[in-house]
Amino acid sequence: MRALWLTDIHLNFVEPQRLIAFRDELRAARPDALLIGGDIAEGKDLIDYLTGLAQSVACPLYFVLGNHDFYFRSIWEIRAQVEQLCAREPRLVYLTHAAEPIALTPTVALIGHDGWADGLAGDYEASDVMLNDYWLIAELAHLEKHERWEKLQQLAQAAADHLRKQLELALANYPRVILLTHVPPLRAACWHQGQVSDDEWAPHFASPTIGNAVLDVMRAHPERELLILCGHTHGRGECRPLPNVEILTGGAIYGEPEIQRVLELE
Repeated sequence: MRALWLTDIHLNFVEPQRLIAFRDELRAARPDALLIGGDIAEGKDLIDYLTGLAQSVACPLYFVLGNHDFYFRSIWEIRAQVEQLCAREPRLVYLTHAAEPIALTPTVALIGHDGWADGLAGDYEASDVMLNDYWLIAELAHLEKHERWEKLQQLAQAAADHLRKQLELALANYPRVILLTHVPPLRAACWHQGQVSDDEWAPHFASPTIGNAVLDVMRAHPERELLILCGHTHGRGECRPLPNVEILTGGAIYGEPEIQRVLELE
């Protein structure tokens, strides 16, 4: 089983010739599956780019969405449109709405969710950071700072509840699980330019709500292994919060999509 992990490819920033070359790179790698960790494009053109990816490779595309994928739209609207697309394109599988873990091999299962930064890492109240998310995503636009904090925590809690349930199901039948998400689930995985994000930025780029839920499950299953694949910060890094949990954060440059890692799964 040969899976390619991609994240933060931002195809709407990619020049046409580079996009053709990137699709050629994906085909040349001869994948059995693509694992795409969000920030594929923006809300207004996401469906077109997802369709193009599905037509470029002859394998399943398992994906979650990132914050950019909801820009200029609402979260519920984009998720509904993606569900409709997946019904038409059977190779596309949106993990956020998957009812069951996906069997990649007899010993490896895949789960995932978009995730959401929850404002609980760093110092949200003192932070002056205003992401484009807070202007361009309908559910977050025009909220006061404290209202936005409450909404972020609601979104993160929904993701954590989904992942806790999916992880328990997966661990019951598989010794190894891959969790695909967009937002780093812990501050220790929130990398940017070789450093973990400071108190100003960490509230907007990490989700301890998700991380703590997942670690609670894994502590109860020390004989099982979990690999978490995330992105969002555009900074590459690794951390191991538990002996049986590894987190990889993908790097990214606008206009230069790349394969983060080739996973050879037995």
